[in-house]
Amino acid sequence: MKLIKRTALYFQEDRSDKVYEVDLCQVGENLYSVNFRYGRRGANLKEGTKTDTAVPLTQAEKIFDKLVAEKVKKGYREVGSDAPSQPDAAPAATREEAILNNIAAGGSPKWPLERAIWRAGELKIAEAG
Repeated sequence: MKLIKRTALYFQEDRSDKVYEVDLCQVGENLYSVNFRYGRRGANLKEGTKTDTAVPLTQAEKIFDKLVAEKVKKGYREVGSDAPSQPDAAPAATREEAILNNIAAGGSPKWPLERAIWRAGELKIAEAG
């Protein structure tokens, strides 16, 4: 099997951090397959194929491009593409708000008060004092 083309995508939002990889492989003379892997970043990825049997190159490229386009439409980005700088500012403010809200509420089952206080100190959130 010879790798012809590979696209690596990622999706990060809130607590979600996923990857999706798509491969176009030559499995014989003018026979190709489109395979994919997906899952949480750092975990074992699940594997699958979009071509149960080998197909000609033109058909395989259409399947490959369609799969990548579907994932991009769902919010995935190509690995190495630059994210806009503006959205990066919002999560920091949201993170600080979440920490302050957790401290004000006295903790939560998912995130104990001690952990929220420790994180506020680590991030030097003055409002937590």
